[in-house]
Amino acid sequence: MRLLKTRMAAPCLTVTMAIVLTACGGSGTTTAGSADVSPPDGLISSGTLTFGTAATFPPFESKSSSGGLEGFDIDMIESLASSMGLKTRALDTDFDGLIPALSGHRTDVVNSAMYITGKRAEQVDFVPYLVIGEALLTRRGNPQRIGDVPEGLSGKKVAVTRGAIGETYMEGYNEELKKKGLPPMAIMTLPSNQDAMLAVKSGRADAFDTSTPGAAVTLAKSKDYSVAATFKNETKIGIAVRKGDTEMAKAIRKALNLFVRSGEYATLLKKYRLPDDSSYFGGKPSGSPSQSASASASEGS
Repeated sequence: MRLLKTRMAAPCLTVTMAIVLTACGGSGTTTAGSADVSPPDGLISSGTLTFGTAATFPPFESKSSSGGLEGFDIDMIESLASSMGLKTRALDTDFDGLIPALSGHRTDVVNSAMYITGKRAEQVDFVPYLVIGEALLTRRGNPQRIGDVPEGLSGKKVAVTRGAIGETYMEGYNEELKKKGLPPMAIMTLPSNQDAMLAVKSGRADAFDTSTPGAAVTLAKSKDYSVAATFKNETKIGIAVRKGDTEMAKAIRKALNLFVRSGEYATLLKKYRLPDDSSYFGGKPSGSPSQSASASASEGS
C-alpha cells in the first residue's frame, strides 16, 4: 500500500489526463509477477491494469522527487496487479475526472484514496481497504480560532479539493449552519489538495479540509499549519470499479485478501505512518475483502 514501487529513472513531464509512464523512454509499465489470482477479462490494455489516480494526496498518492508516483495506494496497486500477473499503468488526472475516466473505459479501476459515499456508490462499485477521518488545517496557531464543527466554520473561508468528499461535507455543514440561523462558510473549491494548502498559507482561506493521514504528513513536513479540528473519523475508502463489473471486483478482492494475509498491508500502514485504527480489516486478514463491492459501498458516509 517485494512491495513494488513506481519510480522513474530520470524526470519526465507529466500532463493532466495523460498516461503516466513509470520509466522515461521505457514501456510505461511495472514488471508483472506470476499470477496467484486469475486476472479479469476485458482489460483496457492486455496484460496491464490501468488505474486512475489524482497524485496530489500524500501519503496515498503523490509525485516523487524524480517525477514518478509514490504512496500507499501506489505500492498497494502494484502488489495487487503483480498477484494477478499484470503490469500497471497510471492515468494521473484531477480528482473530479476519475469516475468519468473509469466510466468511459479509459481506466480499469480508480485507485486514489476515494471515499465511499452513497452518491458515488450509485456510479461505481467499491472494494474498501482503509478507514480514515477528516481534519481542518489552518495557518499555524489557528488565528481565526476555528474550533467546533460546524459552528466554528460560520462566516469562515474553507478550501476543499473540487469533487472530493470534503466539498460534500462542507456543503452539508452549511445546511446545518443555516438551520441554526448562523452565517454559512464560504467554500473555496480548488483543483488539488496542494492548491487548498496554498490558499490557507497565502491567507486566501481560513482553513482547508484534508484526511487525517494527510494532515499528519503536512504537519511533519511544514510548521506553517495547525490542526483546528478533526471529524468524520469513520470514513471508508476503496478501490472503485465500473458499476456491475463483478469480475474486476472479485479479482481485486482476492488480490487484496492475499495482500493482507502476506503482511504487506500491515507493513504499508507502518511505512506511511498510518494509525492502526486505519486498518479496514481490524487485524483479521481473512475478513472483509470477501464482501461484495456494492454492499461495501452502501456502508460509506
